[in-house]
Amino acid sequence: MESIDTEKSNLYLFQFSFLYGKEIYLPYSVGTLWSYARTIPEIEKNIAKKGFRILREDPKKVVDSLENPSIAAFSTYVWNFEMSKEVARVIKEKYPDCLIVFGGPQIPDPERLDDFFEKYPFIDITVHGEGEITFSEILLAHIRKTDYKKIPGLTYRGHTTDIRPRTRDLNIFPSPYLTGVFDDLLELPYHYQTVWETNRGCPYGCTFCDWGSMTAQKLFQFDDERIFNEMQLFAEKKVNHVYMGDANFGILPRDIEIAERIAKINEENGGYPKKIRVNFAKNNEDRVFEIAKIFNKQKMDKGITLSVQSMDPTTLLTIKRTNLKYDTLSSFMKKYADEQIDTVVEVIVGLPGETYQTFKDGINSLLGASAHNSLWIYRCTVLPNAPMNYAEYRKQHGIKTVRTPIELNHTVPGSDPVQEYENTIYETNTLPKDDMIRTLLLSWSVSAFHALGLMQVIAIFANNLHNVKYTDFYESILDFGERNPETIIGKEYKATKKIISNALEGGSWDDIVPEYSKQTWSLEEGTFLRIMLDNERFYDEVKKFVEFFQKSKDIKFNNSLLEDIVKYQKAVIVKPNDPKVIEIDVKNSVHSFFRSAFIGKKSEMKQDKFKIKIQNPYNYQDAKEQYATEIVFWGRRGGKSVYSDVQEIRELN
Repeated sequence: MESIDTEKSNLYLFQFSFLYGKEIYLPYSVGTLWSYARTIPEIEKNIAKKGFRILREDPKKVVDSLENPSIAAFSTYVWNFEMSKEVARVIKEKYPDCLIVFGGPQIPDPERLDDFFEKYPFIDITVHGEGEITFSEILLAHIRKTDYKKIPGLTYRGHTTDIRPRTRDLNIFPSPYLTGVFDDLLELPYHYQTVWETNRGCPYGCTFCDWGSMTAQKLFQFDDERIFNEMQLFAEKKVNHVYMGDANFGILPRDIEIAERIAKINEENGGYPKKIRVNFAKNNEDRVFEIAKIFNKQKMDKGITLSVQSMDPTTLLTIKRTNLKYDTLSSFMKKYADEQIDTVVEVIVGLPGETYQTFKDGINSLLGASAHNSLWIYRCTVLPNAPMNYAEYRKQHGIKTVRTPIELNHTVPGSDPVQEYENTIYETNTLPKDDMIRTLLLSWSVSAFHALGLMQVIAIFANNLHNVKYTDFYESILDFGERNPETIIGKEYKATKKIISNALEGGSWDDIVPEYSKQTWSLEEGTFLRIMLDNERFYDEVKKFVEFFQKSKDIKFNNSLLEDIVKYQKAVIVKPNDPKVIEIDVKNSVHSFFRSAFIGKKSEMKQDKFKIKIQNPYNYQDAKEQYATEIVFWGRRGGKSVYSDVQEIRELN
């Protein structure tokens, strides 16, 4: 059918992303919409794609840049929903006849739309599920002036149509990269990151995630030729970072071949793409390990992520998740360490079924499995279409949430024109609010003082020599901080508790350390950086904490050994003003003992004269912002806050 109008309708595509320095994501989601739509001659003839809008600028400025828009289509998720809504509202005010279309994971499923269109009357259509075909049919209906209510997979001003089945043959969708859809963007002065899919779908049904529920737990694949050609293009365009959009890379046997091909392309193209970030499969340990080795050999991996989320069987049952067994996890951590592959072990605070004690026990077991530099602890947020957001599930588990500003670490507060928000769990049946605060404080203590290394050495010695549970050690830091408010630990404890308490009432999570930069940091990162400003005093106070800890646990360190341990702990932390070579004299083989204990092996403590010699590869010397960026921001995943080039030399008498 031919369109009635001869003049083309102007189409604008919006997928707002955050700019980190000069790095920004290409708008993959809306790019796929247009790459498919333009294959339909009637759309190509009657619709003029005027451009993408990806920068988070003042909404009025964004709208002023538009030329008589007929259709405005937005891809939304939690990090750009507020920005998208505000731009859409201004468009509707200025161009009331413009058709506003919203899609993406942030759009509630039809049964949970409730008063969506009453709250946002400027939105005309919401698309549910995969959008390529639905969006193309919307464009055709616009051209033909037919009824949108006849199109499956959408809600039009409150009227929901039939569900559209997922597309099994993904190869009917052309690649936006290979078809030149982004060519105009690539001319702009930015370093682009890309989202890359080899398959779609997730076979799992974790209740905190919307991936499995959204895709009906089915997995469909793109052809090899397409994905290899895309990766070749990324290399030729000198793309720095590729984010793999697969839910479970490594789930399919072909994924090893894909990894090998990626590595070969990287080698043949001067090291591009530089890095690839992967969501690895949950239950294919051996295949994931082989893939991780391939990426690591090429130095293009961003570490292996082991997403355990919880170690408690009741909690895992509640969230419908199957984890690696502890013994398997422990052996895998050792395998990755032997291959010098950085690991990240992810845990979530506030999952239904979790208690303070089960969370504490879980963290202790993970540290016992040698997840020392790699532990990352996240707060549980509720996504619109995740099963955890279903009314019956929320009621069953007593889930209460608060709308909090999204914590955008490493960005400058106030620079964003529109604040984004997320729904954070602050209470469940098993974790009352006071327990939630205590759990978040324990998470901060473990993250700052262990994962970032500030007291990691002391904790590992306490565990190995006196069988002290790791979490008892870090719980003692909280108790010490509460009882000694004049100390550095006490001040950090008080400030952190205040931020957590305020945030669970809807306040900001932002932690700023102005001595380093204007950007925000996570709570543990902020603590680390502030301590580094006065590390001499801090490690003097650590001695006071150890005394407190020994009394509270009724244990006694050997005084000479304890002196060596604290001295060694201070030496191995990367500090901004460290000399090129750091040397300390000790009376015990603390370094060799520690390194063995770090990877879960036993070692004999030897008494003699030893010199610990550390090579400092950095030269910060008051370059505080560079130090914070490289050691804490970029380097945290690889445990860069602790020196790796350490020698222990036995002194000759």
